[in-house]
Amino acid sequence: MALFSVGGELIETGVVERALDFVRRNTGTSAALEEGRRVERRDFPEAAVREVVVNALAHRDYSIAGTDVLLSVFDDRIEVQSPGSLPNTISIEGMRAGVRYARNQVMMNIMRDYGYVEGLGMGIRRQVMPAMAQHNGTEPDFLEEESRFTVCLRK
Repeated sequence: MALFSVGGELIETGVVERALDFVRRNTGTSAALEEGRRVERRDFPEAAVREVVVNALAHRDYSIAGTDVLLSVFDDRIEVQSPGSLPNTISIEGMRAGVRYARNQVMMNIMRDYGYVEGLGMGIRRQVMPAMAQHNGTEPDFLEEESRFTVCLRK
């Protein structure tokens, strides 16, 4: 979360902003003609990247020590790994359908108060999936393992 001075001057950007900046610096743009005009677009839609990063931070299992959320940029994809498997009865299919559950309610409240979270449980269904479909017709890949959960956005 960004840190501002008393006068409103930005002192330090938050982890979400730094993650988005990292993606911007390490990915490119492509250009295409749309109705005769050159249109440039980023390799990955920022709305989808932002939501995946926010979800990883908000829903990670903070009881797992010694590991952090990991954001990796590859030539053909971005991967965001979050410590811990999906909580309780949440499944990948449920996430896609918008099932709601907050592993860390205090963290969710903080993320909401700082404007990172809007509707609980709606990010994958209302942000990530439509952004990727519009961007390149793909859906995010979800991989649940015993001690981590990975979201992959393909170029």
